Amino acid sequence: MSIVRRIHDHIDENFDKHLGRIQNYLRQPSISSTGQGMKETAEMTCNYIRELLGGEATLVPTSGYPVVFGKLKSNISNRTIFIYGMYDTQPVEPLDKWVSPPFEARIVGDRIIARGAINTKGPLIGFFNALKSILDVTGDLPFNFIIGVEGEEEQGSIHLPEFTEKCADDLKKCEVIYMPMPNQPSESEPPILNLGFKGIVYLELECTTNPLDVHSSQAAILPNPAWRLIWALNSMRGEDGVLMDGFYENVEPPSPEDLYYVDSQADTVVKMMTAPYNVKNYRGKNIKAMARELVFKPTPINIDGFISGWTGAGTKTIVPSKALAKIDVRLVPNMTGEEVVEKIKNHLRRHGFDDIEVRVLSNYGWIKTSVKEKVIQAAIKTFKEFGYETVIHPMRPGSAPMYLFCREPFNMKMLFGGLGHGGLAHAPNEYIMVNGLRNFEKSIVSFLYNYAQM
Repeated sequence: MSIVRRIHDHIDENFDKHLGRIQNYLRQPSISSTGQGMKETAEMTCNYIRELLGGEATLVPTSGYPVVFGKLKSNISNRTIFIYGMYDTQPVEPLDKWVSPPFEARIVGDRIIARGAINTKGPLIGFFNALKSILDVTGDLPFNFIIGVEGEEEQGSIHLPEFTEKCADDLKKCEVIYMPMPNQPSESEPPILNLGFKGIVYLELECTTNPLDVHSSQAAILPNPAWRLIWALNSMRGEDGVLMDGFYENVEPPSPEDLYYVDSQADTVVKMMTAPYNVKNYRGKNIKAMARELVFKPTPINIDGFISGWTGAGTKTIVPSKALAKIDVRLVPNMTGEEVVEKIKNHLRRHGFDDIEVRVLSNYGWIKTSVKEKVIQAAIKTFKEFGYETVIHPMRPGSAPMYLFCREPFNMKMLFGGLGHGGLAHAPNEYIMVNGLRNFEKSIVSFLYNYAQM
């Protein structure tokens, strides 16, 4: 019997224990926007690396929440993989929409329901479970591992660069950044391998017209910041795209290979992330055109939120003093967040809105890895061994801070994906499928041994 088969059997024999470990981690709240449970979760993550895996683990301080920094040594390999993870989650409201409490991690039918189940505390402990099985069966690991688990991914990873500077010497040893993540659109569909992520720049636009809210009887003679911000936003985007000069000028056209991958899987590309949310309305009607727009073009200035005036119950007749819009733009090769911010500022200035303040809250770069890279080929081989033909997506519409590790001075190749299925990230009833977790752990083992031979 092969080593890999023996490790798979070990996962089967210990799966109830593995499942309990995942549930235990999910029961610990870790909401970065409020701070709830963050200190405890960081320490808990360190303890898993030390006590479960026998590694070194420390908390690397940043100006925000610390990064869990771990090291696992191999006696048989001089190659090193960087494991990226996150221990923070989104808030859980509205609570009345959950079918079971978000921090009880109950098994409801065929799934665990909990905040962080799929995004991404569940997969992180699933990965630790896989390494534990490797160690229990073989006594060693096929690679050295550097582990970085941050607590601010849901806040834009704004202090993660501090971690990369402090730990640069160790990170430079890593050839690959690997984020183990279940990535099957459903339990029956083949896994999707994302070769990249869009970048994102997230901004606030604020308009202030007076020091205080004023009685609305004076509306005829006072500027209204809400209307002013609406007019500014309306000048920036039309029905079919962004109206700002030069917005699309640096967008890299897709290669024939990338067009093939997207066109041949257009329906999956469009519906993979929206299906669990019961989406009924889309901006377009042609699936292929929508898929191309989603993958190859920047988002046309998304409004995440708009705040102004009285929003409570009943009436309050005022002219607001301030209006605030939160917007984001997803970036594609070869755009940068800096250029988008500058174009927004120039557009507002040219159109008479220079009084509107622009604040950048987060700025991620895009990432792209070639399908020909050995790490990608090892993942494809692994999924084939489990009976799946991998679906290749050139670019995931979402964003991730892994770009920090894929550029100078680290230049790591990226792998994001795995077997298993979950959904409703950021929403009530976030879940991960129980049986999918078993295959997720096994696929991690198979991938590591496949990649070790390349």
